[in-house]
Amino acid sequence: MAAGDDLPLSLEIPWQLASTTQLLTAGEPDETTITFFTFRPDDKDLLGAFPGQSIVFLKVAVSISPAAFPPGTAPPIASALGEGIPCFHMLLDLNVRKENGQLGTDRPYFHAAAPLRRQMLQTGVIGTDLFEGEANSQFVGRSGSQVHEATSSHTRTSSRAGGINVLGIGVSARTSTTDVTGTRDVTQVTDTTTREASQERRELVSHMTKVENILTLLNAKYVGTPYLSFSLSPQPLQQLSADASDPSLWFGQLLQRRSSGIEGVQEFTAVILVPEGEDFCVHARLRRVCVLDDPPGPPNFQEPFSFTGTALGRLLNYLFDTFPIGTPLEELDVDLLQGLPQPELFPRPAVEMWVISPAGAMLADILSPRPQTLLQMSRATVSYKTFLELWLETLRSEYERDLNRSPLERGVLVGEDRELDTCFAFAEGNALKILKIATNVGPLAMLPLRPGDLDFGSLRPTARPSRQGIKAQALETVTRWNALELRLATLLANHRGGFAKGPGRLKDPRIAGVLVQRWAKLAADDAANLDFAAAANLLKLNDAHRRALKAAGATDLKTIAQAVKAAETIDRYNQDLGRRPKEAKADRAAQPAPIGFPISAKLAAEIRKLVADTLPSGEDSAKPGRRRR
Repeated sequence: MAAGDDLPLSLEIPWQLASTTQLLTAGEPDETTITFFTFRPDDKDLLGAFPGQSIVFLKVAVSISPAAFPPGTAPPIASALGEGIPCFHMLLDLNVRKENGQLGTDRPYFHAAAPLRRQMLQTGVIGTDLFEGEANSQFVGRSGSQVHEATSSHTRTSSRAGGINVLGIGVSARTSTTDVTGTRDVTQVTDTTTREASQERRELVSHMTKVENILTLLNAKYVGTPYLSFSLSPQPLQQLSADASDPSLWFGQLLQRRSSGIEGVQEFTAVILVPEGEDFCVHARLRRVCVLDDPPGPPNFQEPFSFTGTALGRLLNYLFDTFPIGTPLEELDVDLLQGLPQPELFPRPAVEMWVISPAGAMLADILSPRPQTLLQMSRATVSYKTFLELWLETLRSEYERDLNRSPLERGVLVGEDRELDTCFAFAEGNALKILKIATNVGPLAMLPLRPGDLDFGSLRPTARPSRQGIKAQALETVTRWNALELRLATLLANHRGGFAKGPGRLKDPRIAGVLVQRWAKLAADDAANLDFAAAANLLKLNDAHRRALKAAGATDLKTIAQAVKAAETIDRYNQDLGRRPKEAKADRAAQPAPIGFPISAKLAAEIRKLVADTLPSGEDSAKPGRRRR
């Protein structure tokens, strides 16, 4: 059948490249780019609906990649990044203005935009229902005031049942799966007119374009003003309904999430109304928020234990986190009540201190109020576990603790501003003329948020008691990760200012701390694990630092980092040991000697500062603005 007048034919918008932050240059492209595409409709009915106004369609294409330290960064620092610093949030702020810079006007302005919102909701128990929405196309008709978002929803429901047969009585297994897919069109603004149906369809799709986006959470603001803002976050974690007790499933889910974040192409479209004949400018500022993470290293449960300050520091750190001072004996993972002399004198026993015995065991000082007395306390020292048993628990706990913690807790937030400014003039033949283009890339910098802004108090994980089940860990971990990411998205979406500019924005102790944590997990044969001389030269260690580290047993970058980490814990232990009561030695273990460790907490802080000084200033990643006419 031949195409007739009543067929709803559509025309793909012929976008024209206006400007981009990525010109043809030598080498590889930038990590992140912004590109403007424009189109001016010539439909007389469409233009007639807005007398004295010019209509411009704008598409902003943003390409997101993980961030990286600037070129020239020292290899042990740059190689610690692996695949890069994953992007966990993105903000795109647009504004349109008169080219002459006049303020106090409401025109030009963004008349409509898409997509405006995407969200994912999870209801029920362990993720039985899931709804996803994504805007995937935009239609603009002759009325000029209709923007449609095609939204798809996907619902998945699954249920499982077990089976057992005992003494001839059996229960059958049952599995059911429901998969429903639906679509709907949402109209942002509706004009009610009386027209012939075939004409209405043809006018509705007079211009059409596809909007390509990876699935993220999205919110838009300020439509109908000279400003437009988009805020994007990664999809929330889903609680596994298949088998939440299988650690290989949800551990793998967390590892995959750590490296994904937001990466790919994001496209946004808008309709701009400009006073007829006036020049105008569009400015875009992209703020990319990335997480320099301290991911869990490969577990090595075959690592041997040695009676050194570094290994003892790791044991103590595990105990301080898992069973802090004051933990009641009934909450320990072994029964120490039977080892107490005269248990009737210890009605409410608690751990007063952990004590290292040179014989190869960890001791626990026990404290309890005496019954029916006000001024006397009962004290005793009992054996807890051998160092070998504690060492295996420490290795497992270090890996699981790092895995359970969100990247927002393990790592440090860094970001940058990237800007594209383009001015337009209306030329002959319904075309747009480019007046000038300016681009700018700010330095990679620490995010201007206080450390306590993402603190969830009791939700912050510590090393976990061994009796906590895998399913309970999965539920708590997924809930905490989603809560932290939602909190970050809320903070950033309402933070209107850009990142701090200026040199030295990466020379921060928190970034140095992440690097020290990562170096301590290096494999001995890793190329980034420099020998002692090369590592000392890189960090510019003085003679006192080198002598102390060698005395602590450091032989390479990995053991230097481990010694620096252990210093603070050992200092704390030695100070507590000095306050240990010395009376009643007959009932208590002989006073053990402090741990002899040549690196003090003060010396470790000096070394951390030297690590921070090796970081790039941040201004090396910035690029000066380019302008052309």
